[in-house]
Amino acid sequence: MDKLVFDDQKLIQLATLSGCTMLVPRDQARVALRIRTRTFTELSKQARQQMPLTDAEMENLKTAILNSLHSTPKTTEQLHRTVPASLVKDFGPELKRIGLTNSLSLAINLLKEEGKVLKQQTKKRLDSTEYAFVLTANLLPESDPFSLRLEEACTLLAAQYFRAEAPARIKDFAWWAGINVTDAIKGASEVKPKLVPIAVEGTKDEFLISESDLEALLSFKPPEGAISFIPYRDTFLKGQREVVNRFVPAEHADKPFSRWKGKLINDPLATIVLDGRVVGVWEWNDGEEEVDLLLFDSSIPKSVDKAIHKRAGELANFIRASLGEVRLQGSQYGPHQMTGIHDLKVFWGKGAQVDVRA
Repeated sequence: MDKLVFDDQKLIQLATLSGCTMLVPRDQARVALRIRTRTFTELSKQARQQMPLTDAEMENLKTAILNSLHSTPKTTEQLHRTVPASLVKDFGPELKRIGLTNSLSLAINLLKEEGKVLKQQTKKRLDSTEYAFVLTANLLPESDPFSLRLEEACTLLAAQYFRAEAPARIKDFAWWAGINVTDAIKGASEVKPKLVPIAVEGTKDEFLISESDLEALLSFKPPEGAISFIPYRDTFLKGQREVVNRFVPAEHADKPFSRWKGKLINDPLATIVLDGRVVGVWEWNDGEEEVDLLLFDSSIPKSVDKAIHKRAGELANFIRASLGEVRLQGSQYGPHQMTGIHDLKVFWGKGAQVDVRA
């Protein structure tokens, strides 16, 4: 993966949907940049009266950053040394409370949201936490995000979303993309081949699917007892807004997700899916070089339990033979986020929020 991102540059690491950092195929980068959330842009507008520098000074600071990056990527510390010191100002507690710390970091974030600057790991490893900033024009000279109308970007994104997630609802698409429902409706209405409604058992909501995929879906007959081990943060549990009672039984709704200080968050673990329903979670045990798994229901038939463990053994053989040093779990997010299945098991059945003293 590092080779695809840093050497071949076929995948680009971008902050895009809802501000999340994602790996995006190079030819889709302008859509990702155009659709990204403008959180800092909105915050800076709301906090303009508390800013210790004028709009003109902020524009001068942004220009100085762009000029500095023309020659080579730079870290925040390097930018601090090259831009005019008079424009770098610390913010007061009111601004820090909403995530605005100083003028330099705000200017960098504004330039990122304008699609002019990108952040990259300096050591050319995705698991590195040391970053530098680079001009978008230097990394992606062919991609001008603002040459693309927002309506066109929403349509291109809708086509990809419904190709992957259909049957799905407009509100699922809007939630996933971090856009408003009006833009989601407009984007979906222009998708070709067109999206058509399909009835989904147990709900009156309108679900959509591409008319070119409808026949294949209706004629598909899944094998009985199908078992799948899906990875951490897979879109099976992250691609649609409501998964409880559809993919996860209500009684197990607090189990296949990580927690932050005890509070359940939308961060799906690596899960075990049986006949389209999540029945357990799994993780790779580095020390034992085996797949660890926990099933939600102890009353699962022995034949099914045996089949699941057999599939886990097959997955372990594949990982040992083919994946080498590839990281299989999420990065370490600090002391408050819990992603280990055995640590999380103690919270099962205790609800979405548990009081955990830091």
